[in-house]
Amino acid sequence: MSKLSKLLQVTEEEKDAILKHYSLTEELFDENVRILKEWMKQSEHLPQDENDNKLKLVLLNCKMSLEKAKQCLEGYYRIRTRYYKEFFDKLVPTAKEYQESKRLVITVIMPKLTPDLCRITIFKATDPEGEANDAYMYELPLFMMAEMRITQEMCLSNIIIVDFQAYSWKNLMKFTPTVNQKLVDMLNAVNLRIKAIHFINTNNVLEHVMRLIKAFLPSKLLNKIHIHKTSESLSGHIPLEYLPSNYGGSEKAIEDLYDEWCQQIDDSQDLFEKLLLVKSTAKIELDPYQRDMFGCGVDGSFKKLVLD
Repeated sequence: MSKLSKLLQVTEEEKDAILKHYSLTEELFDENVRILKEWMKQSEHLPQDENDNKLKLVLLNCKMSLEKAKQCLEGYYRIRTRYYKEFFDKLVPTAKEYQESKRLVITVIMPKLTPDLCRITIFKATDPEGEANDAYMYELPLFMMAEMRITQEMCLSNIIIVDFQAYSWKNLMKFTPTVNQKLVDMLNAVNLRIKAIHFINTNNVLEHVMRLIKAFLPSKLLNKIHIHKTSESLSGHIPLEYLPSNYGGSEKAIEDLYDEWCQQIDDSQDLFEKLLLVKSTAKIELDPYQRDMFGCGVDGSFKKLVLD
């Protein structure tokens, strides 16, 4: 088992359960991947040499809809092209921005799938003085982990945990309306499916965070947010064996898991250098009103971002 496989464990039984969820056989799954690859060959503006598992994960994110999967792939290459100079060119282990970002956040993708076949991601800011140049700095490790994740991941949905223990006004002010709109565009483009979001160790900044995110998140996603004053009540939603020891769980502490992920990133220089070339050669504009935001559906309009 590779180091990455240990960080992203998926058993054969879990793979079978995921296929069963969509009434799929391996042969039918592979056939859908073949159809996507053939479509990409006919789309000259898209890269032609893609990892099969990336296509499989896109299909799963889109509930096996080929048309939505095509939109998702178009969006993925679009954002890598549109935001290349301000964000994606920094997604290499040797970039000074990434090296700086490593000490400003702790981001962990948990190694085991939950019983309902979800992958847990934990985010915790460690920048109480607001040293980051901008909010993009907080996202660099997360996006780099995501790029490695799609090379071999299989899951049905995602559970996001945001730890507010060290989060302050100085962090919140980094998320300007312009930055927020671009980050939401990036997330929408890849159609990330989210089952639940848990805010833990919350403080008085949360009220302002909620006011901010209500400006742009659909109500169906807002209804998936659970607020916890401490981490102890997480056990009512997620079995402890899938959580870090910091949160009363059986897994390693998030600091140790983060170190392992950062080492994996450092060891993947070749992958990230290749990803710098992954772009669309066409200007692609997807209608935000038609996108299935975070797997929740769009209710009404794509709201303008405003920070009160």
